[in-house]
Amino acid sequence: MSRRLSGEATPEEVDELHSLLEQSPDKQYLYSILHSWFTDLPSASNSQPAEDPGFENRFQRIVGVVPEAPAEGGVRPLRSRRLLYGASVAASIIAISLLSWSLYRSRSSIQQPAEPAHREEVLAKAGTRTRLVLPDGSQVWLNSSSKLRYSNDFNKKSREVGLEGEAYFDVRKDAGRPFIVHTSSLDVKVLGTSFTIKSYPQDATAETTLLNGSIEVSRKDNPNAARVILKPNEKLVFTRMVSPVETGPQSKPIVHVAPQPDIAVNSIPINIPDSNKVETAWMYNRLVFHGDNFRELAEKMERWYNVRITIRDSSLYGCRFGGAFANETIEEAFQALQLTSATAFTYKINGNEIELYAKR
Repeated sequence: MSRRLSGEATPEEVDELHSLLEQSPDKQYLYSILHSWFTDLPSASNSQPAEDPGFENRFQRIVGVVPEAPAEGGVRPLRSRRLLYGASVAASIIAISLLSWSLYRSRSSIQQPAEPAHREEVLAKAGTRTRLVLPDGSQVWLNSSSKLRYSNDFNKKSREVGLEGEAYFDVRKDAGRPFIVHTSSLDVKVLGTSFTIKSYPQDATAETTLLNGSIEVSRKDNPNAARVILKPNEKLVFTRMVSPVETGPQSKPIVHVAPQPDIAVNSIPINIPDSNKVETAWMYNRLVFHGDNFRELAEKMERWYNVRITIRDSSLYGCRFGGAFANETIEEAFQALQLTSATAFTYKINGNEIELYAKR
């Protein structure tokens, strides 16, 4: 309330205040009192408590005064009226002091150290994809179950974002301020280019693919290691220190320590359109997979369709698939997989829960 009355509130804070006031008539009543005191302080300082019959009860609830029972005949005891008047005067002093402090802080902010920058976060929920434009004009497409974070002073001194999940970046060139993407495993530094990054926390690998321009990739686990410079149509795959392993027919992947993290750089096909490439097809609302085993494909389908898939028979782990889904429902997708799988399997769908079984 203080920030709103002093003109210090952000649009988001104003919206939050309005929402709170709508949910609480008492707070709304208090806000109207504070607003009248703040906008007309000279006359308010000499005013008596309002004559509204319900004012005393509402004001008592706001300031936390426990009302005494009325005396016979409906006349309020003198002690109660004095207590109420004292509470209203005290509340007035507190409110005016709070507002004065807020105004003083806002007016003297130029002499105070700058506050830490706030963080903006954009989320693409499971089963959805989204596009955004950053303050510098760079464009970002987020795939399912992905988050992008950046500070509200982005593009002032630096251009840095944090990514969890998968994204395509089309970065506007600015030689004075490199664009840096931070993930849990890799940092990617660019000047102006287009590239993709895939870094889901639960995946055994993190990937970045350069489509044009140039990017520099460094490892979080070993900052002193030589940086890798990618050329257009090259893909870097980083194997993390942990990787998933299945044990038992009903288990989810568990984690074990890999011998050493590893980096590999491979070329991607250049003679097929982006809508058919594994790395970029999702931007065209197509889920493309080449040689994925059932576990890898299940993870992609969980994000794509916003479902949970449980493989009940370990014999299905070795199955590999190639193909693409576009407008298929989850049931149509599994029907298509049944036709192409080398191992016969069946499935059971219960809402967003899907179970897979080897066919006996």
